Amino acid sequence: MKFVPDKADYLPSVRALLIIAGLLVLLKLLITYGMFPLGDEAYYWRWAQTPELSYFDHPPLGAWLIALGQLIGLDHLLGLRAVTLLTTLGTLFFIWKIIGHYRSNDATISHTHLFLFVATMLYASPTILVWSSLIYHDHLLIFLASGAFFYLGRYLDRTARGQSDLAGLYAGALYLGLMGLTKYSAVFMGLALVLVILFSSKLRHQLKSPHLYLAGLLTFACMLPLFWWNWTHDWASFGFHLDQRHGAGWLERFNPIALINFVAATLVLFGPFLLVAIINQFRPKYANTAPRYLLRLATYTFVLSTIAFATVSAFAYTLWYWSDLAYLGLLLLIPYLMRSKYMIWGHYIFGIVLVALTTFHYAFAPITVWLPGYDKEASSVYGWSQVADWVNQTAEEVGVDNLAAYRFQTASQLSLVLSRTDVFAIDYRPTQFDYWELPQLSSGKDVLVLKDDISPASQIEQRFETLELIDELPIMRFGQEIYRYELYLGRNFTP
Repeated sequence: MKFVPDKADYLPSVRALLIIAGLLVLLKLLITYGMFPLGDEAYYWRWAQTPELSYFDHPPLGAWLIALGQLIGLDHLLGLRAVTLLTTLGTLFFIWKIIGHYRSNDATISHTHLFLFVATMLYASPTILVWSSLIYHDHLLIFLASGAFFYLGRYLDRTARGQSDLAGLYAGALYLGLMGLTKYSAVFMGLALVLVILFSSKLRHQLKSPHLYLAGLLTFACMLPLFWWNWTHDWASFGFHLDQRHGAGWLERFNPIALINFVAATLVLFGPFLLVAIINQFRPKYANTAPRYLLRLATYTFVLSTIAFATVSAFAYTLWYWSDLAYLGLLLLIPYLMRSKYMIWGHYIFGIVLVALTTFHYAFAPITVWLPGYDKEASSVYGWSQVADWVNQTAEEVGVDNLAAYRFQTASQLSLVLSRTDVFAIDYRPTQFDYWELPQLSSGKDVLVLKDDISPASQIEQRFETLELIDELPIMRFGQEIYRYELYLGRNFTP
């Protein structure tokens, strides 16, 4: 089977692809080394300082990887986000393997040419490039899912031809299990695999094979730490994601505007030109030229993930990047699904420009310095060296050593910049800090609390006998105040 038609004049030249690749690498390095960690990144870094079988908010593998990188000194050599460089290399390896497996020997387009095309199309997706560079869990999920797509797709295709590929089945099951140990959205690929087998007459006989069930056991065995942690903590993480994070009665709050916003954000931030590939996966003209069962696996994953998150978004706050698994499979098969040079170049230009603007926004100065509006998340990554000096000096002046911050993100950033693991969060919702019982260690004591000036102080006030604002610190960029921190001295803390 040829990966692309013989006359693939819609493909950019190797030279053009190398230039695009260079720009994408530059942007990735700027993100990796130019941005202070976002609040959630600092939170996951904090997890790595206290390794657990699993964690309240997410499965543990991402934090374990950060901890391993620190153990071998990788963070000192390549920085806090060093592990994302390794997972990106792993993803590129599986792109190379997928092309090598499905490209026929008589294809007129070289392996290298196709590799550059698929790799640049993947990372020209703004969400894929940015989230493969941050130490969220997605960089690891993208790598592991690429491996799962390769091995499981190979197993399905070979089995349908009457060949055996037990190595592919078990390797795919291993990667799928590690995906589950990384992020809960892995369930969509697992369900997609089951549906591919159930709905194919050439694969249904595998339901009689013990190897399919042994592979399933391998997948679940990989996730035993996750299940054990939840079992010993009253299924707290599962309960949080299925219900608590959305608020009481969330299924009664239908909001069609939120659904529209989720769909629009997903299409724009993964790349609006990918709408062509989304449509083409269902069109026989394109689907019939692709590896049948790998495409089915990708399509079922896309459909299940999209329906699930779109449904949730109609009732509760849902982030677009939770759908990254849905788009990964399509991008790995992009030579089959997008054959318009105008759409391809549109995807490249849009992605590079948007990521460049986003990088400037987070690494140099929020664009709201010059334009109307306010971005709390972007503004909150600036000035942390000032914050560290200010907090240390104030703590010394008032004679208080116990430190906390309102919201787990701010507490984690403060913990990171001070290299102190005793900083805890005061939050309106449960967090991993509660499971470490850090707040309980400061019970009855005086605490210095960091808070931004936007969040209400009511959540803090109810935890102390008295609460006094003692200082404020404005964060400036180009002569404009972009953020302001407040320091409170709380007496007699109650967890």
